[in-house]
Amino acid sequence: MSRIRESFRKWLEGPKIRPWGILGPILVLLVCLPILRPLRHPEEISDDESARLATVQALVERHTLALDPAHAPESQLMRRGPQYYSDQPPVFAILLAGVYWIMIRCGSTFEHTPALAPYLLTLIGATVPVAWTAALIYRMARLFELARPWRAGLAIAAVFGTGLLSYAAVLNPHAPAATMLLASGGALVHVASSKKPRRGGGWFILAGFCAALAVALDPPAIFIAAGLIVVILTMRMSAGVRIGGVLLFLIGATPPIVLHATASALGSGEFVPVSVRRDLSGRVTVTAPPPPMTQLDFSDDDDLASRSWWLVAGKYIDRICAALFGSHGLLSHFPVLIFGVFGVGAVMHRHWPAWTKTLAGASAAGAVLVIGLYSFSQADWRDAMFATRWFILFVPLFFFWSGAWLKRNHSIPIYVGLAILLAFSTAVSIIGATDPYPRQGFDRYTAAGALMQLIDGTRPENSPPPFVRAK
Repeated sequence: MSRIRESFRKWLEGPKIRPWGILGPILVLLVCLPILRPLRHPEEISDDESARLATVQALVERHTLALDPAHAPESQLMRRGPQYYSDQPPVFAILLAGVYWIMIRCGSTFEHTPALAPYLLTLIGATVPVAWTAALIYRMARLFELARPWRAGLAIAAVFGTGLLSYAAVLNPHAPAATMLLASGGALVHVASSKKPRRGGGWFILAGFCAALAVALDPPAIFIAAGLIVVILTMRMSAGVRIGGVLLFLIGATPPIVLHATASALGSGEFVPVSVRRDLSGRVTVTAPPPPMTQLDFSDDDDLASRSWWLVAGKYIDRICAALFGSHGLLSHFPVLIFGVFGVGAVMHRHWPAWTKTLAGASAAGAVLVIGLYSFSQADWRDAMFATRWFILFVPLFFFWSGAWLKRNHSIPIYVGLAILLAFSTAVSIIGATDPYPRQGFDRYTAAGALMQLIDGTRPENSPPPFVRAK
């Protein structure tokens, strides 16, 4: 009891509000609240968001995951027996269903408040997690021993300059999954930096829970979540504490995985969501007929095999370049992310603790694996929506390491270059937030397309009709 009283006394005597710490979350809310998709484009809802909202409504109002095919987008449905289900990961809809249940008790429903209900779900499901991301990065940046203004700047840049802000304005699982990965890494940073790590059992459990929840929301997060286990094994603790930390991490990861498995069994029956496989396989397109056999020269099998190998290599090199620099490219939209690479390099080349290097390496390796997953698959870049929504998963944790680069002194031209790249990336991110997930998608350079739509308000004439909710 004396320890509890002492802790409470220190809390009362300490500062209750940290202005630099809440600056990032406040800016996120100020920018996003007026431009959330249900407010700016109430009738232009994407199929992905329509199916998610339909699942939330079915869970709360009919207590089932089954959807009425007449009131749900056909492109997001799959049939299991006589029932139709959404092909998306079910955990995000289940979490939102709890929010919607409270909203119903307060008198807000899809039928009576068709604009307010999606707005509140978007705010709680996407905007608040992104605002929390800024607070997490400010807290985690203590690792780099930066002054508070620099930590606040890093937190703001990690949200505004990486595209995460764009997806804070529309209901999607990528933004909250990115926040959960960052929260898991932050919990491990807290334990490793603590003077009494043996008392950090609860933080290990929290890290495992957040990592598993990120995977349940967006399955490719498993590439980064798996690396977090290695981080625990490299902490400066005894072998027993490290092994216990891994076990506690796995215990914390159990509830989200069990929830996902149970909901999948009751719903679509697919443990690996069909929507992920659909994104990786690409949409079905009409292709030209193959050339006649007479046009192929089989006189030199080795030459044919050699030319085929080069064609395959060229194809995937082209897709990697498109993922990084193409019309939906990561660096063509947010070039400031290159400083995340510099930050990881700074950690690897200086005398940082082993667990810090492992966490930085896991962040970079996870980013490379996610990029490679979609580059080496048949994913259609049009389905990537604004920039590449699939890559939003790792950008805040990856860019966080640019704080290690900021810790070192640099010349004025270098800082000017950083400011220019950050200004460009921020402008693109804010433009994307005006409409990151349109029903018709994006064909060309998405920042230019979003800007033209913002200026003249034009929309493709063949866009599908708005989703009609069940009454």
